[in-house]
Amino acid sequence: MTAFQQLCYDALEQYVPAGSVITYKGLAKLINHPNAYRAVGSAMNKNPFAPRIPCHRVVKSNGDLGAYAFGLALKQKRLQKEGVQVFNNKIVNFDEICV
Repeated sequence: MTAFQQLCYDALEQYVPAGSVITYKGLAKLINHPNAYRAVGSAMNKNPFAPRIPCHRVVKSNGDLGAYAFGLALKQKRLQKEGVQVFNNKIVNFDEICV
């Protein structure tokens, strides 16, 4: 695992609680690499600690679920188990729960 990936996982675990989401861009800003949102996506895709490190909580800036290495159905299921409402692969109350 790279230092960048570890930085992503640590920030995600520390700052995005269950029932919340963060965007790829938001996580990039959080780790002080504001233009590295694609690299954040790549790190989430390679997360060896899922679901303990909750990469399912990282979504697109428009509230769409985005991708998930284990499939969108499982991403949606994990989010809904945490109380996040999803409809048509989009976070329902995105502005309210986005960190």
